[in-house]
Amino acid sequence: MNAVELRDVEVTYGGRPAVAALDLDVPAGGWLALIGPNGAGKTTILRAIAGLVPHRGRITLCGEPVAGAGPRQLARRVAMVRQEPAMPPGMSVAQYVLLGRSAHFSPLGREGRADRAVVAETLERLSLEGFATRPLDSLSGGERQRAAIARALAQRAPVLLVDEPTSALDVGRQQEVLDLIDAARAERDLTVVAAMHDLTLAGQYADRLALVVDGRLARHGPPADVLTEAAIAGTYRARVRVRPVGQVARAVVPDRALPDPAAVPLEAPARATVRAPSVVIVNTGDGKGKSTAAFGTAMRAVARGWRVCVVQFVKSGRWKVGEEQSARRLGVEWWSIGDGFTWDSKDMDRTEAIAREAWRVAREKLASGHYGLVVLDEITYPMNWGWIPTGEVVEAIVTRPQPVNVVATGRDAPEALVECADTVTEMRSRKHAFDRGVRAIRGIDF
Repeated sequence: MNAVELRDVEVTYGGRPAVAALDLDVPAGGWLALIGPNGAGKTTILRAIAGLVPHRGRITLCGEPVAGAGPRQLARRVAMVRQEPAMPPGMSVAQYVLLGRSAHFSPLGREGRADRAVVAETLERLSLEGFATRPLDSLSGGERQRAAIARALAQRAPVLLVDEPTSALDVGRQQEVLDLIDAARAERDLTVVAAMHDLTLAGQYADRLALVVDGRLARHGPPADVLTEAAIAGTYRARVRVRPVGQVARAVVPDRALPDPAAVPLEAPARATVRAPSVVIVNTGDGKGKSTAAFGTAMRAVARGWRVCVVQFVKSGRWKVGEEQSARRLGVEWWSIGDGFTWDSKDMDRTEAIAREAWRVAREKLASGHYGLVVLDEITYPMNWGWIPTGEVVEAIVTRPQPVNVVATGRDAPEALVECADTVTEMRSRKHAFDRGVRAIRGIDF
């Protein structure tokens, strides 16, 4: 079961979108880290989940919608540790942590014996029992952060939101704070969503990462899939190496010896000397143009006299696609075997069967050796939906006859597909007319 779900979520400030078209799921007991450059929208996403800012779309906590819920209801479902929590001067640590129980107070607004017991237990678990009577303004930065986490945990909400939990802390305190959160997650099956600035810590503590750029989801998946050198260089304009830590975690290490990703080259690159019989190209990302670029490559291949085959996994023959009409006139073998996107499907079993049939045709074309180029258009969608095994696709590509070039397109290309490719282009959406309610224009969009 998902503890947190976001569907087509949008948040605007002053009429400008701060978050747009956001879809995310966080399973119960999971840890999702929101990463991205400054101003990307990470804190806004947390505030939307907590019901602190208006939003469009749908956000649910443990199956219940955030919209329309009162403060007391929300406080029983979600707790939040802000980046700079407000701490009243003169208030003791125990009094501050007790504030986390306010959603559970009696109708008269008074705490009970059970509330005081929760506070005592929480202080003990976070090694704060010796600080219970200490004023908040006498605490160090690390101690204040632990007190803020204690207040949030005292709420006993199933979802914990944390905004930059390690900011302004030294490396030892950073690990201490994150270890406390992870221990609470393990003990109580707590679901954690954290905005995190430090990519290495995010890659070691979170199960999944969501890379947010300009309020949009750019990448989403395990740390190994999201924290790649190319993604970080392209998003942060940073020179880094990414190193594995254990089986899953990743460490991001700055390397000033690497070339500046934003620098303009002053010299021509070294001349290529390897002559390959064919290449595999993957066009992925959330921007427009993945299929269009593939069809442009197909036109180049036709001009060289190659036989070309295009298999479309989403678009059906009902779609009047200009590229198809032009390509057929030029002798391209074109198969539109899709049934539309899943959200348009009237019969999901039929849609899945059609996708499997498209893969049967595509696999046959790849193995035949009759084509100089095979385009697998939007194949990543049925792969990610689990209808076409990723291993089968990679095996068919890797074992194809040598003269066959391949172009595969679609969002969220699986890492195994990326790894087997020679060239991977990630197309990033900066803005889209659809975000302003503009409908697709035939001849431009399709």
